[in-house]
Amino acid sequence: MSGIDRFAAPLSCISLRRQRGLSLVELMIAMTLGLIILFAVAAVYTGSRQSFRMQEENARLQETGRFALEMIGRSVRQAGFWNMPINPVATATGFGGVPVNGTNGVTDTITVQYDGLTGDRDCEGTLLAANGVVTEVYSISANNELVCEGIDANNAASPLVGNIEDLQILYGSDTTADQSADRYQAVPANWGQVVTARVCIQVRSDNNVSNVSQRFLNCGGVLGTAVGAAAFTNSAAGDNTLRRTFVATFNLRNRVTNVP
Repeated sequence: MSGIDRFAAPLSCISLRRQRGLSLVELMIAMTLGLIILFAVAAVYTGSRQSFRMQEENARLQETGRFALEMIGRSVRQAGFWNMPINPVATATGFGGVPVNGTNGVTDTITVQYDGLTGDRDCEGTLLAANGVVTEVYSISANNELVCEGIDANNAASPLVGNIEDLQILYGSDTTADQSADRYQAVPANWGQVVTARVCIQVRSDNNVSNVSQRFLNCGGVLGTAVGAAAFTNSAAGDNTLRRTFVATFNLRNRVTNVP
């Protein structure tokens, strides 16, 4: 056995370096864990985004409701005002009667009249003539907007704020002559006893905020999920917007005394 080291290890026993890396099972486990973490992060993001949208729509809803009531209340508080100068002067017109609209369960209309001063403007921005009477008519348009018609009959009703679906008015009558309302009615029997107006508006959000219909109480105190008939209790397909009612009672300051 010349030239051959008989003590050398056989070729089959030579140690070979093993391939290093992840097995298929380890790779699948890592991918599964990664997907779980990804889905968890996505769920947190989606929930945070949904919560942000809900809060944003709620804030807009409240802002719309407050603005609409402020516009109506500003006029209602002036209802019946009559300027009494030291030296009386002739006025252009007197206060005429105005029919009550919207007393059949659908959206109401409220008309306010008061004696304006020279330089005043109505809800549409129309300049008032000297010794004129301001007439402002508030109603809900077909586009769900709170609109107002002023003293210029040639002007179309001007939209004040959108996303207003309902307007309901109840009038408080003072039946005991104590300058406070004793009962509220849509059509009082004696308009001379009316001292307050309770205004309710129903506001909706701009966008859908949930995958399910949102429940709310309408101006009639009926629990509903979306706009239906007069009771607002029927669900509408795909209508998952927020709705809320806002109620405020305004004193007719020129009918009573010592009332804010």
